[in-house]
Amino acid sequence: MRRKKNVKKGVQFTMMVCGTSGTGRTTFVNTLCGQHVLAHESSPAGQAIVHSRRSSNASSTVDSFANFEKPVFDPAKSHIEPGISIIPVNVEIDEEDGTRISLTVVDTPGFGDNIDNEKCFKEIVGYLECQYDEILAEESRIRRNPRFKDNRVHVLLYFIEPTGHGLRELDVELMKRLSLRVNIIPVIGRADSMTPAELAATKKMTMEDIEHYNIPIYNFPYDAEEDDSETIDENSLLKSMLPFAIVTSNEVAEINGRKCRARRYPWGLVDIENPEHSDFVALRSAILGSHMADLKDLTHDFLYETYRTEKLSKNIPDPRESTLLNPEDLANQSYLLKEEQLQREEEKLREIELRVQKEINEKRMELLAREQELRDIEARIARERSASAVAEEREALQRQIEAQNKEILKQQQQQQLQQPDAAIQQYPGLQLASDASSTLSNHVTPAAPTIAAPAPPQMEEHPFSQIANASSHNVHDLNH
Repeated sequence: MRRKKNVKKGVQFTMMVCGTSGTGRTTFVNTLCGQHVLAHESSPAGQAIVHSRRSSNASSTVDSFANFEKPVFDPAKSHIEPGISIIPVNVEIDEEDGTRISLTVVDTPGFGDNIDNEKCFKEIVGYLECQYDEILAEESRIRRNPRFKDNRVHVLLYFIEPTGHGLRELDVELMKRLSLRVNIIPVIGRADSMTPAELAATKKMTMEDIEHYNIPIYNFPYDAEEDDSETIDENSLLKSMLPFAIVTSNEVAEINGRKCRARRYPWGLVDIENPEHSDFVALRSAILGSHMADLKDLTHDFLYETYRTEKLSKNIPDPRESTLLNPEDLANQSYLLKEEQLQREEEKLREIELRVQKEINEKRMELLAREQELRDIEARIARERSASAVAEEREALQRQIEAQNKEILKQQQQQQLQQPDAAIQQYPGLQLASDASSTLSNHVTPAAPTIAAPAPPQMEEHPFSQIANASSHNVHDLNH
């Protein structure tokens, strides 16, 4: 998500270039951006830029090129020093990976061209602190401007003249003063004007002077315990290249069938992208790629916080106050910042409390729904169990009734079979008559039997009537 946002809106980055005239500052900016951003002082456009004080945008300077007239030398004003101009220029750079960089280049034409450069130091330091004052004023407002643009300078490239003798007093004084407000990277401009041996000696003497005067430059720091091996190796390599030896050019030449920017000499071409000739590629990839975020973080977390602490702790008004802050605002600055911070913390706590309460209510409703669901399941199971128990009880009763019915039928059948035997046992003469009748029936040819289903007795007859009936049947058979 953050990657898409950077591609859409662009990454804000501000770079200041500072150095005396003739160190390759303008050519470097044009080569870095891949387009014509700054004009040389020798051209009419460059002279117009030098004579324009604090132009806020490059378009107004470019529009004045047509009406520009070369100034005429006036001996009466020859003793007046030209001073310094601070000109920010905005340019859009599209990287190969699709990232858009909204780069603000702050040029300082006129630096080092004066006999007394104290005013130049104050102008540059004042510009850097003015950007911090704007951020401080914006942070103190109750309602902030969502379209506010951060113009703090994140890195300063200081161009050192290739003299072969290390740093000059001017270089030492400027870097010591500006190191408290901006990240400084020393650069040797026009490095192709020295031999490899001279360049190596110049780099060594420059770093010795920086160490001797305790100038805090941006030396690509790393933590051996926390950073990975790749970061440590990259930062170690970039640190060993300080100060960067730069060769730049606006001319495009063809080398081995490949078009590139190069400087043309009678003896050949110098490819500015060749690491054996120039450190331009390493410097560009560092400030616009791998170390851009680190430079911005150091500017905000260390340099700006240091300035903010100094500014708010001062009791004596600073004569060089920003126009955006009056003394009364500065007196109440600490109180307003603390109050705003407390309000933000209270809002965060309320948001957290509401979110937690909402989650608790949701969990409670979910638990109640689950409990109701469990109660419904238990009731359904109880109903099913009661229905099955009733069915089982009904089946058991039915089986018991069937068993009792079978038992009753069996007892009735046994009683029917036992009734004739009981009558014979009670009247033995009935058994003799029946035996005699069976003997006579064996000697008499029986007629065709008439099979008739005996009717079931309607009522129980007296034993004497049963004997009389049996004897009458036997006498009837004897007569036949």
